[in-house]
Amino acid sequence: MLSRLLRTAGGNSEKSARAEESPMKLFTNGLLAAACIILSAFTASRCTAQDANGLLHAGMLGFTANEEAALASTDLATEEKTDWSDRSGPIIRYRIGGLKFKNDVMTAMVKYASDPGIVPLLGVSVEGSLCDYFSARGTFDLIYGIGTFQEDRPDGTPLGIWIDGEFAQLSLKYTALFHLPPRTFANGKDGYFHPYLGLGVEFNWFSQTVDVNNRADISVVYSSHANGFGVHALGGVEYVFDGWSIGLELAWSAVEVDFGEGDASIGVVGPTDIGGTTALFTIGYDF
Repeated sequence: MLSRLLRTAGGNSEKSARAEESPMKLFTNGLLAAACIILSAFTASRCTAQDANGLLHAGMLGFTANEEAALASTDLATEEKTDWSDRSGPIIRYRIGGLKFKNDVMTAMVKYASDPGIVPLLGVSVEGSLCDYFSARGTFDLIYGIGTFQEDRPDGTPLGIWIDGEFAQLSLKYTALFHLPPRTFANGKDGYFHPYLGLGVEFNWFSQTVDVNNRADISVVYSSHANGFGVHALGGVEYVFDGWSIGLELAWSAVEVDFGEGDASIGVVGPTDIGGTTALFTIGYDF
């Protein structure tokens, strides 16, 4: 009887202990679960919201659908800007403009083609980038003139003598260009300004044929040829689009050639500077 009472009392004690243990176990498990959730929030990888605001932690805040669309549009606009030419490949430019001789002898010599001494120029150049700040350019220019004028007496009356002439000047140039990195002056989606400065050397060949006549039975033909080396300096600016550009350029050159004995009556004699000031409009294509 005594042993039965002891067993009964022991069983009741175990049930009471288990009943008291259940709430404690549930509370402990709840704390562990909460700790896992908080720990994962602070140790997860960065999300879009966190990139936008460093005070936010991953998983605690995100962009709405409208904000994500706006962000995508911003990224697309940035990608469109990077499509502008970075000038890393070769650039071919077509050049059109005019040369004004700085030497009065040359101005008088080509008076039949242009009385002010401004003659047309056509050319093409190829440029290659050396680094973000320097490029090298090779250029071929053709300067050509043809025309006629009538000589007058000192009092302005016609002399009855005409001068018909034609000349060509070929120029090969090598230029070192300095410029800032591409897109430095970017100011919109359509393109950007690209200024530059340059120094270089050149070789020129000049040829001229002049026919002095009275439109009847008198005709005297003079020919002159000369060549020489010179230097030039230039400055310009381009507006660069996606794959092409337009620009303006101003250059100064000094090139001394020797016409030899020549003929002083038409302004061709001895050493002469056939350089001058050149103003150009250019169209470039990037490859």
